[in-house]
Amino acid sequence: MYTNTRSAASAYGTVSRETGAIPAAPVAVRDDQPSAPPQHVRHEASAYTHSGNVASAYAKVGLETGVVAATPHQLIVMLYEGAQLAVRMAIKHMNEGDIAKKSAAITKASTIIQDGLRAALDPQQGGDIAQQLDALYEYMNQRLMLAHIKNQTAPLEEVLGLLQELHGAWKQIGAASAAPTPSAA
Repeated sequence: MYTNTRSAASAYGTVSRETGAIPAAPVAVRDDQPSAPPQHVRHEASAYTHSGNVASAYAKVGLETGVVAATPHQLIVMLYEGAQLAVRMAIKHMNEGDIAKKSAAITKASTIIQDGLRAALDPQQGGDIAQQLDALYEYMNQRLMLAHIKNQTAPLEEVLGLLQELHGAWKQIGAASAAPTPSAA
């Protein structure tokens, strides 16, 4: 249903970089440019003054490590989790009246669904299930856009419910495939 290991990892990496979960590759510095230390190095002492900075750094390292070690199935589960979090944040920001953050959260959810989950589908290998998932992802994206335009939480809640259902199914599939098969006696 989904493509091979490289495609799932590539889709996750692309979505993660675009949504800010994983930093993009470092930019090369030319020899003719002045060599000033990066901003984070110049103010190193203040980098750990807030416990939120430490927690954020720890979470980022944990996420990056999890992505590198994840199987394609686990990457899909992580994409579902990221999309659910983005939709929850969109609902929260919409209820608070923060239009800019609501817009960013809806965009993030849409990007994860379109450029992660949907892009990783393999119609040749997945057949009817892949086609049905593709149509469902398109529907979710339309509902996200409707919620954004009309500033309504109902479509967001609908998408969240669909994502939760699919996420649960993928977790069960993973648990079933990871369970040891009984050996013949």
